Amino acid sequence: MAKERKFDFAPLPLPEVQEEPTVTIAPAAAAEVIDGAPTKVTFDCDFVLMENMKDYGYWEGLTQKDIIIESLKLYFQDKEIRPRPDKIRNRTKVGRKPKSALV
Repeated sequence: MAKERKFDFAPLPLPEVQEEPTVTIAPAAAAEVIDGAPTKVTFDCDFVLMENMKDYGYWEGLTQKDIIIESLKLYFQDKEIRPRPDKIRNRTKVGRKPKSALV
């Protein structure tokens, strides 16, 4: 019979979270509907920003997706957006093929 070993795990140290000023978001901006099919994205994010987003979402009843989409809408609200050149826009995509294409 194998020996029973008990391990004690110490909790990881958490970085200090600095308070940031709260931002009031107009309800009209949240009600806008985005055209087109949704796209999944994956990116690295600073730990403190993620913790702030999770805390805010918990108390406001929002998902991380809602917070990110709302933030992007506010960020691009007063920006001039020029489309990419067709050569760049139409180049082949690199990465995994979708599961539907593997059949």
